[in-house]
Amino acid sequence: MFKISKKPKKQKPKVDEEFDSYKDYEPDGRDLAAYLRSEEEFMKENPNYDPEDHYISIQTDIALGK
Repeated sequence: MFKISKKPKKQKPKVDEEFDSYKDYEPDGRDLAAYLRSEEEFMKENPNYDPEDHYISIQTDIALGK
């Protein structure tokens, strides 16, 4: 008969509650409005921005070791 050994479960690292900046965070409409406003301003300044092209260029740089 074979002996079945139990592997210990991986434990998640504990988050230090004293330094957890999201502990009491409650999102509100102002955060979303600020995000959308900054996104809109960015797109006005950069009308030819293509997120897909940007991602591909980042992946190419990673592959080339830059």
